[in-house]
Amino acid sequence: MSKRHPDNERIKLVYFEYLKQADGKAEQTVRQIEKAILRFEEFTGFVCFKTFDQKQAVNFKERMSSKDFAPATVLSTIRALKRFLGWLALQQAYKSRVKLSAIDYLNLSERDIRAANAPADKKFPTLEMIRKVITIMPDEDPIERRDQALIAFLAITGIRDGALVTLRLKHFDPVRKLILQNPREVATKFRKRIDTFLFPIDDVLEEIFLNWVQYLRQDQLFVDDDPLFPQTAMGHDENDCFTPTGVSREPWADASPVRAIFKRAFEAADLPIFTPHSVRKMIVSEMYARGLSVSQFKAWSQNLGHEGAMTTLTSYGKLSLEEQERLVRVRHAIEDEQPLTGSQLEKILKKHGL
Repeated sequence: MSKRHPDNERIKLVYFEYLKQADGKAEQTVRQIEKAILRFEEFTGFVCFKTFDQKQAVNFKERMSSKDFAPATVLSTIRALKRFLGWLALQQAYKSRVKLSAIDYLNLSERDIRAANAPADKKFPTLEMIRKVITIMPDEDPIERRDQALIAFLAITGIRDGALVTLRLKHFDPVRKLILQNPREVATKFRKRIDTFLFPIDDVLEEIFLNWVQYLRQDQLFVDDDPLFPQTAMGHDENDCFTPTGVSREPWADASPVRAIFKRAFEAADLPIFTPHSVRKMIVSEMYARGLSVSQFKAWSQNLGHEGAMTTLTSYGKLSLEEQERLVRVRHAIEDEQPLTGSQLEKILKKHGL
């Protein structure tokens, strides 16, 4: 393995600090950009960035396209590298060495860009699969009850697992059936505020989650600042070995236990393995299947906190929280609004260039 160039390492640190402090990029985004730049360095054998030229640009672009990378990965890598090199060309020590004309040779063809931007077919569980998983899951002890409630909760909220592990009991309003994802306390994507009402997808799933909240408060005596889904408490058995003893009052440090619970549950039901995030796709499929009106579709999208879906009906503007609640929690289409079919929605999206 080639030794990393010290000048490259120094200037990258400056760039990453710029991305975080001046450009407002999230830590996860910076890590992805770092990975893209590292791919380029590995290709060049870690030569100094000052040697960048047209030949390096063309050869790297061809190498990325010839390797087993998805078109979207190629596009994101090239774009991140171009932006870095463009920034580099403005820095005092690099102005005369990194030419903007050479950076232009990193451009992909229109065909490659279309391929990279084409929506991928992502597999997701159906509502029937979720129901089967829930039915098979045991619920005799606190850990089993937590795991079952966790999957039910994901299915009726679509909340990202990274946010889920930071939720406290105080973030759930049982009267309005509302999850308050305040970015000051909940790890939401891009640190945005998301208000999520429980989707009226399945009464049994909703009841399982509500019973879990009641169990935490009444049986476990949890209070507002305790986690909504606590980590497993560990103790010792008769052989002085560690063993699960119940649930603690501590939150998980990250989302990996959530993914493990999800995987085990689907394996036990002899079903394909999905990620917690795939449940969001299931909810979107339910939006189509239920023939929602335009306003309801908007409200459900807003309920997911999904920026892409939020723009689908952009001419209607952002709904108020009260209107979002009314449209999400009401089970029947409003009389003065005609149901919106999947094909009609596609026409609306195309009209708006989405």
